[in-house]
Amino acid sequence: MSVWSKLFGGTDNVRDLAALVVPTATHPTTVALVPGKLTVTFHAHDDADGRKGNFLTAVTEGLLKRGQRELVVSLCVRESDDAQAHMLELNRFFVTVWRWALQRNLVDTGGVTRFGERGMFGRSGNGFVYVDAKPLRGVTMPGRALAAIAVDPAEVETALAHGVYRILARLGEGSGCFPFPTWSDLTRPSVASAREGESALSKISRTRAPGVHFLIEDKRLRVRIPTAARGILGRGVAALAPGTPFALLTEPAANADAMLVWHPGQAEPKAIYADGSEGARLTGGCLAVVPGGQKDEIRVMEDGYTLLLSDDTWGSLASALLGERLICLPMSDGATLEIEWLYERAVRDL
Repeated sequence: MSVWSKLFGGTDNVRDLAALVVPTATHPTTVALVPGKLTVTFHAHDDADGRKGNFLTAVTEGLLKRGQRELVVSLCVRESDDAQAHMLELNRFFVTVWRWALQRNLVDTGGVTRFGERGMFGRSGNGFVYVDAKPLRGVTMPGRALAAIAVDPAEVETALAHGVYRILARLGEGSGCFPFPTWSDLTRPSVASAREGESALSKISRTRAPGVHFLIEDKRLRVRIPTAARGILGRGVAALAPGTPFALLTEPAANADAMLVWHPGQAEPKAIYADGSEGARLTGGCLAVVPGGQKDEIRVMEDGYTLLLSDDTWGSLASALLGERLICLPMSDGATLEIEWLYERAVRDL
């Protein structure tokens, strides 16, 4: 997570407002933010994730040379919006990211940036959450670009406490974009609640697990763990006192056609679906492990699943996690739990 009390001040290396040319559908605008090192290209287009509208999208070039994935920010704009002001703010933000990258302070998928008193787009305490960017018609972007999605202060707090995909699933529910939009609507209502503390996740230890994702299909829960998360999980499991419940804040599986979504006070499990799908491949944003049960069960918990495990089964699972071994465990209700490790050349697909 990155927390910035303010953006770097001044307009050095950033074009003044009057010099910024708003792009058109046929003429993008490219700005040299740090001459010879960092540029941004602004695009105007009328479609994002299948949603029609007026969109202003900024794409960086030059961050990757500093080890930071290139950034894409797409804003749904209206006639009353000051597009030049948005462009200037984004320019300052990208220069900030470039400077932080020089210090190896990087952002990546599932991360959060929270601003302080001087926020973005005329607000305080708001921020960005980050996901893999999707292709946008009419927009040229580099491979493995990272989309930054604007969130309000309450959503920032929820993302930090319970994972960015809890917020993103709600955005997907509200926008109709599965699993969630990769663009920002600065006028939308907040999807955070004053009752977020009622979440069961608030009562147990939890860890963001980069790249870890699960899919449940035909009574089989498959969990895949990439190289990037190995050390985090190993250290986390080793540090737990015996019998301690914990949760992994996971990413959605790339080929899921349904994703769990949860709001405080929700009584029954709920999911959002890809267009035309039957929800046969379900994913979510958290996976909790609760040792000490009488039998082994898999239960829906909010926007994820809980593994209720006997001490013996938990011992086998913990050993597999520490040893990075594949394991398949039968559950009492006929379901199975599978843990698989992904290595550098593995394709991130279930």
